[in-house]
Amino acid sequence: MKSLNQQSQENNIIEANDENLKSNIPLNKTQEVSQFFNEPENKVKMQFPNEMSSYAWIEQSKYYPTAQVPRSGQVSELPYNVNANIGEIQYKNKDDNMVSVNQHFDTKPIDAMVVVKNGEIVYERYKTMKPDEKHLWYSVSKVTGALMLAFLEYEQKVDVNNYVSFYLPELKDSVWDTVKVEEALDMATGLNGTEHDEEIQNSRTDPDQIWYRWAATSAVGILPDVKERNETWVDVLRSMERKTPGHQKFEYNSINTFVVNRIAERVADKPLNEMFADRIWSKAGMEHDAFYMMSPSGNTLGFLGVNSSLRDLARWGMVFTPSCEKIAGEALVPKEIMDKFYDNRFVEMYDKGWIGKQNTVSFYDEAGKIYNRYQWDAIMSDGDLYKKGVGGQGVYISPENDTVVAWFCTSDGENQEEAMARAIVKAINA
Repeated sequence: MKSLNQQSQENNIIEANDENLKSNIPLNKTQEVSQFFNEPENKVKMQFPNEMSSYAWIEQSKYYPTAQVPRSGQVSELPYNVNANIGEIQYKNKDDNMVSVNQHFDTKPIDAMVVVKNGEIVYERYKTMKPDEKHLWYSVSKVTGALMLAFLEYEQKVDVNNYVSFYLPELKDSVWDTVKVEEALDMATGLNGTEHDEEIQNSRTDPDQIWYRWAATSAVGILPDVKERNETWVDVLRSMERKTPGHQKFEYNSINTFVVNRIAERVADKPLNEMFADRIWSKAGMEHDAFYMMSPSGNTLGFLGVNSSLRDLARWGMVFTPSCEKIAGEALVPKEIMDKFYDNRFVEMYDKGWIGKQNTVSFYDEAGKIYNRYQWDAIMSDGDLYKKGVGGQGVYISPENDTVVAWFCTSDGENQEEAMARAIVKAINA
């Protein structure tokens, strides 16, 4: 049997030139990158696109401890049925200019993209990485833990109407006594310490901001404790305060994801990477193991830390489509869980926060109808799902059209790959 890589060469899939590969750097450069990110003052720079992070985002296991997410069984076939017209499909960008897929690849720092329709690869292009290389998902990871908690809710092991402190008793007698689990799932707790919605947007760089303080604890460990506070994650979360009632604004915050992940792990008595492997990764015919980044104190960092190859990210997206039966032999996500995602009763809060306003520009045809649920960044009125990560990572899923677009970038995240993905889905399903 031919490998997918052999098939890709025979089917005119566009692969990266060797000189453009981010991994194609000399030994002394790899050591330079390692030394750079081992300097405490440079840890914060891992979150932003730069010469060093462009290598680190496809070699993340060199910089953080990891927990494996093992694959199992036969690799699921993704036959090639290439649509040569996809490169000419256009989307409207935020400047009201029409840009084609080919133009986007030629001018933007996108690393790779694949489009899968009805279980077949109809487009696959690599610009700076190889098909088998793993790339950091960043916040695309968030949906993995939310889905694990949704399984526990489906199995009646978690009640999302309970308050967070019911499941995390170390937060009792704090504001978390008033925050429902569902509010944390939906990024709508109404608390301060948000990622993008503070008065000054420096949550990731100011050591006095709540988000930074949380990220500098040993439970997270992605930023240095430059003020030497030696706080625990409990200390930081207990210091948070209420700004507005819950479910009034979609205010993005990875602290919510951290809380969701800890609840899921406590209830299941199993780390997130094992849950995700058991329920999804080992069943969907993945080509490779994936991995999660881990904190210094052993927490699975499900808010940013999944790493996988591109086609496996697409298979993850296929789990939410009818083609899941083709790759897994069964539906893996019950309809009852999908129905939870499609509950749009909080649609009015969507564009009250920074992320919602951004996405409304990209998905202008859905203005006023987009909502977010269970860590998804955008759910459309037609049922399409979208999740984005720092640096422009993304997955766009259209269950109705059995289509997935998955991509990796090393950018500032402002290049609207999501608008391009929606345009592709609409064009090839017209």
